[in-house]
Amino acid sequence: MSFALRSHTSNSETSFNPPPYGGTLMKQWPVNHLTADDLDAFHSASLSSAAREHLAECDECRTMAELDRAVLAALATLPSYVPAPHFADRVVARLQRPAPAIDRVLAPRLPASWNRRALAATLVLGLGASIVWTLLNRTLLLSWINLAAAETGRSIWLGVRVAATNLTSQPWYAPLRDFASSPGRLALVIGGCLVLYAVALAAMRRLLTPPSRPVPHGNW
Repeated sequence: MSFALRSHTSNSETSFNPPPYGGTLMKQWPVNHLTADDLDAFHSASLSSAAREHLAECDECRTMAELDRAVLAALATLPSYVPAPHFADRVVARLQRPAPAIDRVLAPRLPASWNRRALAATLVLGLGASIVWTLLNRTLLLSWINLAAAETGRSIWLGVRVAATNLTSQPWYAPLRDFASSPGRLALVIGGCLVLYAVALAAMRRLLTPPSRPVPHGNW
């Protein structure tokens, strides 16, 4: 029997043939050995006949089965621990159960919620008081607004005057003013800038336009 199985599995690397026995499909050996399911079947005395033959002839699988049996025997010698009395009751008592909905509705609010409500009420009262004061002191409020607008405009005008004074005190301001005072020179500068702008546009358009003829050695 073992010689027939060896001759049957000698070509397991080139082709896959089903095992000649019924039951659970086991990988071909000697390339592959017993699996974890085969070891479980071995300990439960439900191993197939072909797997038992392989176990009898394979030293590696036999050593693995013995080690597995030794591990199970060592685990069986470990002491078993029983929970202390009323352990489950103490665990359940420490769990935080959500209160029923009716209890949450009727329960007093937390201080944090009261603080939020007090802050919202303070803001509403402050806004209402501001509106009432505005209606009662409209003339005084308008005078304050006009005074603030006048001071703002005066500050802006003062800033513009300071900036203009600093600009006119620069050494290059006088030559630039003399140059810009001549309409012919100013027109010449503007025309030169327009010509340079047109040349730059033409050069950019020439660069972005694809060539109409194929470029020699373009695929290099």
